[in-house]
Amino acid sequence: MHFSLLKLSGDGGILYNLDMERFMPLYDERAELAPRDVVARCIDDQLKKRNEKYVLLDISHKPREKILSHFPNIAAECLKYGLDITRQPIPVVPAAHYMCGGVRAGLQGETNVQGLFVAGEVACTGLHGANRLASNSLLEALVFARRAVHPSIEHMKCSSLDFSTSDWWARPAVPVSLESNAIEKILAMTREVRKEVQSIMWKYVGIVRSTTRLETAKQKICVLEDKWEDYLFQMGWEPTMVGLEACEMRNFFCCAKLVVSSALARRESRGLHYTIDFPDLEESKRLPTVILPSSSVRTSWSSRQLHKLPLC
Repeated sequence: MHFSLLKLSGDGGILYNLDMERFMPLYDERAELAPRDVVARCIDDQLKKRNEKYVLLDISHKPREKILSHFPNIAAECLKYGLDITRQPIPVVPAAHYMCGGVRAGLQGETNVQGLFVAGEVACTGLHGANRLASNSLLEALVFARRAVHPSIEHMKCSSLDFSTSDWWARPAVPVSLESNAIEKILAMTREVRKEVQSIMWKYVGIVRSTTRLETAKQKICVLEDKWEDYLFQMGWEPTMVGLEACEMRNFFCCAKLVVSSALARRESRGLHYTIDFPDLEESKRLPTVILPSSSVRTSWSSRQLHKLPLC
């Protein structure tokens, strides 16, 4: 569900299945006002049980003037598709729209990498736990972004780096020996693989997880990564070459594997991190943790509690 549509639920919107049966009270006494991870899992359960592609969110029982004044953007967007939300319910499905976690940052957006400042969704500031809290996106994007700007500017003033060459990353270095359409083929392959990874993450690492499906995702992602890397080198790509799309795709694979590895390491369910193999919340694990490479020869990952780690 797009996050703005959750405002409708909080303002009296009601969720129905396609038979116009209200289902949220069957799952949670808070009904549509339950936390967003609970609502998402309930919708997911309805879709799977009934083999349907969406549910309906209805706000039409509210006065028309109130709907249009409170939700002008949603109303206008729906009208583009011939849907009048003052008279008709809105088809909705759960959707991933925010990362919980990210690069550990201090109060000024600083990280343990000198010169790297982060803000917004990419940052792990502690504002969000295992759920994104409503309206905290404004705090992340406005307050912490403003906090991060000033020290980053001061760092740039003191830096000896030539920032005028920063767009170099966007220009692929292609040898003359490559075919004229090699880049086009590589880009087409990259777009195709990217969609496949997104599909795998949604299907196997989505709202409701299981160890078996996470292992399947891990295997499929590794196969796709090898396939993509092999294709690049078959087309004449060299290890020393740099291209924006290639860098982004490698980061894409890295991020996907980290999400899967972190999910596999979890032995409880907490907020949006839900697995059917460990459905209960473990209070002993309630403090925030970070996953990092382990120095142990027996394990490749370990977790430490954030408050025990120095920032720099």
